Amino acid sequence: MIKYIIVLLSLLSFLHAKSSIVVTYPVFKEFIEKISKDDFFIKVIEDGYESFEKRSNLFKNEIYYSDVYLTLGLEEEKKYIKLLKKKNRYMKIIDVSKGIKKDIVNGKVNHYIWTDPLLVRELVKNLYNTLSSLKSYRKEFYEINHKIVLKELDNFFLFLKKKFDRNEFYNIYVYDSYWHYIAKRYRLNLYYKEDRFTKLEEVPKLIDHAQHYNIKKVLIKEGTSYEQAQSLASHINADIVEHDITKYNWKVNLESLARKIARYKENL
Repeated sequence: MIKYIIVLLSLLSFLHAKSSIVVTYPVFKEFIEKISKDDFFIKVIEDGYESFEKRSNLFKNEIYYSDVYLTLGLEEEKKYIKLLKKKNRYMKIIDVSKGIKKDIVNGKVNHYIWTDPLLVRELVKNLYNTLSSLKSYRKEFYEINHKIVLKELDNFFLFLKKKFDRNEFYNIYVYDSYWHYIAKRYRLNLYYKEDRFTKLEEVPKLIDHAQHYNIKKVLIKEGTSYEQAQSLASHINADIVEHDITKYNWKVNLESLARKIARYKENL
């Protein structure tokens, strides 16, 4: 009898053991936690402070020997997939963005879908299905959380819409396509510039273009070269906005972006 109890306890312990999931950026960790709470150990490869190459061997081993790597098909994830497959051939690699329609931007597939709340709805559904397959006995719990998150996303979509509907300026200079989906959803126009210093002979045409389209913002990735953006912004009297789409606290981060790039009409 005691032997059977021990076996049963061992089985229960195995079933409820935490699996380790690897994600690329902190924002992905947040989405998983909203559905699964603390059911998984979630490891983040890029935390925005230190490159993976410079991290400790202990941290790297935690990444290498996790159970699952959830990706979004990002170009920068390919090197990690190759490395993880080499270190741990048993690790599952799952692209949780499959089935979500992505746009071609500047000749490349744009994978940064999580800046659009409505596309995040689709991503959350995929995460719910994936997490349920990893721990099927927790499916009902995940389903409850999944529905709560979908409602939150609907409310946040409307919240951001009100913010952007009040905006006076809809045209922005950018160097990168990170913000393509939020711009598309809320009818902002992104004008892509080469990531370099502005040449003196380009200035007259640049000023005419900025004045014609009423461009008052230059949006850059946080942590990139501020000086190059400054060489552009100074000629057109524009503000530089720094933003990182990969941060934790997804809603706060996007609300902050909306606030930074908006200038509201006086009568609203």
